Order: sequence, then C-alpha cells, then structure tokens
Amino acid sequence: MAFKVLALLALAASPMVLAQYGQYGHGQQVEQYVSEPHYAYEYAVKDEHTKDIHSHKESRKGDKTEGEYSLVEPDGTIRTVKYHVDGKSGFIAEVIRSGHAVHAPAVVAKPVVAKPVVAYKPVVAAYKPIVAAAPVYHAAPLYQHAAPVYHAAPAATSYVQNGHNSQYNRHY
Repeated sequence: MAFKVLALLALAASPMVLAQYGQYGHGQQVEQYVSEPHYAYEYAVKDEHTKDIHSHKESRKGDKTEGEYSLVEPDGTIRTVKYHVDGKSGFIAEVIRSGHAVHAPAVVAKPVVAKPVVAYKPVVAAYKPIVAAAPVYHAAPLYQHAAPVYHAAPAATSYVQNGHNSQYNRHY
C-alpha cells in the first residue's frame, strides 16, 4: 500500500519538477533558434578541350529562391533555365534555347579493299605413343629415437633507435 502511495506522489510531482528545471533538467533553459536561410552562389565552367561549357547561379532569402543555369548542347545551341520558388508555389522554370543548331559534317568512309583469300591447309601429325618408364619405389626410411638437439640462444636485441623505442626497428 505504501508503495502505491509513493508512486502516486512521484507521478504527481513530476510535472512540477519539469516546470522548475526545464525540459532537460538541471535548471538549463534551451532556446529554440531558427534562422531564416540566406545564401547566394555562382560558378561557371569553360573547358574548350572537352567542350564542357556551363554555369549556374542561385540565391535564397527565406522561402524565396531564384536561380539560373545554362549549358551548351551537343548541337551548339545554348539552353538557359531560369527558375524561382516562392514559398508554397513550387518550382517554376522557364527554359530558353538560343543559337542555331550546327551539325558535324558527314564523314565519308573509305572503301574497304578486300584481301586475297589464302587456302587453309590443315597440319596432320603422325600419332606417336608416349612411352614412360615404370615408377621406381624405394623402401621407407628408418627413423631412430634420438636425443634432442639444443641450439645456442640468439644474440641480444636492441629495440632503441635514435632515442625511440620501436618494435619495428630491430638491430641484431
């Protein structure tokens, strides 16, 4: 019965303890700080060797984002995409193509000259059986019980090199 009373008192006192010490205890108050997102960036690539030419720029302040990117298509035209997002309107983009398509000149293949056909002659080898000598068997060696052989201990080793103790730099 006493346990039930104590459990009921502890349950009733827990909201008061949380109110006194905060949600995380020990008297610490944690402030929730949410900043408004704000950024801007821009980059461009112009590689004449690989013909990779593109750029991108974007800026954001709060829920409003605006940006633009462009790239050179394989046919030589430039595709530019301007976009914006304003709160809950979603992503709205405008695609603009500029320039004229330039196609690579047609490549004319050289005629293939046929090589003369060479007749195939099969190689016929005469059958020769392989003759091998019969295996030679030797008697098993006889082992004798001998006294153990003791070898001299190795020379003392030093583990110190240049004032450093290293197990990997051993000098014998």
